Amino acid sequence: QGEVVISDSTTLNLFKVLSAAVKIQADKFPEHKIIVAEKDAFPTDIYIIEGFIDLIQKGYQVELIDGVEDLSRALENDVAVVVLSHVNYRTGYFYDMATINEQIHSKDALVIWDLCHSVGAVPMHLNQTDSDFAIGCTYKYLNGGPGSPALLWVNEKHRDQFWQPLSGWWSHKKPFDMTQHYEPANSIRRYLCGTQPVISMSLIECGVDIFLHADMQKIREKSLKLTDLFIQLVHQECSEFGFELITPLDHNHRGSHVSYRHEFGYEIIQALIARGVIGDYREPAVLRFGITPLYLGFEDIWNAVQHLKETMLNSEWKNKQYLVRGEVT
Repeated sequence: QGEVVISDSTTLNLFKVLSAAVKIQADKFPEHKIIVAEKDAFPTDIYIIEGFIDLIQKGYQVELIDGVEDLSRALENDVAVVVLSHVNYRTGYFYDMATINEQIHSKDALVIWDLCHSVGAVPMHLNQTDSDFAIGCTYKYLNGGPGSPALLWVNEKHRDQFWQPLSGWWSHKKPFDMTQHYEPANSIRRYLCGTQPVISMSLIECGVDIFLHADMQKIREKSLKLTDLFIQLVHQECSEFGFELITPLDHNHRGSHVSYRHEFGYEIIQALIARGVIGDYREPAVLRFGITPLYLGFEDIWNAVQHLKETMLNSEWKNKQYLVRGEVT
């Protein structure tokens, strides 16, 4: 209560919190002009950072790092803000939030966490780790469905240090007074914009209500057992077909999806979808399988791998219909 709003899209929410973080840093450390992000971040994060820098024209630069091993080097420069995915969307790499926060704060920088591929799937402790800002979607593990509104979290210490750049009426202190000038709400509501999409919000409520009946630690334990099984079975049943695992084996650094690289990843995913196994494809050449513990069981994992095996044995992925790519794939 008082820390989270459900509003707009992940993209817009990143713009909001990035604006807040940069403004806070400009007041405290005006010489800090670098915004750090991962090269392998979900592209919208990088696009928003680039667009924001171009918009404000204050001499900021974006620096892209290869991953956690490259963060220390980047922080030796005058970094204002670091934007990281808690779980990498492509590989499933799971960051240690507490350690990373401490590292970033020791260099007088702020951190924004993208929770899209972790909220509802892995434990997280935003307050206990003294995180600064977080954004994320509700349509994956929280079951809101594609296009459902996103979430935005702000550490209480930053909540009022922010002038809403997208100052819509719903973030006004008294929206129904219909005044001519903007005055931000004295609460997390100042991060809202316009009128909320009521139907979409109601669908999120259904998904979250189901999620709240489960224990987060048990969800995590089942997730790791399911992903372990998936990895073991792909190795056992499909080792001859050239799949390269790019998801960490280490439980401490694995989220709740498993990704493999294969030269014909796109075609294989299309063939699996035709069989009712809904994975997805990510460039370059990555097959991604989301493992959702709330409603997937161990038999589902076995069946999915058997479909993958049969798809490869029967060369189904070579079907011409799977070679054709649309403008959006």
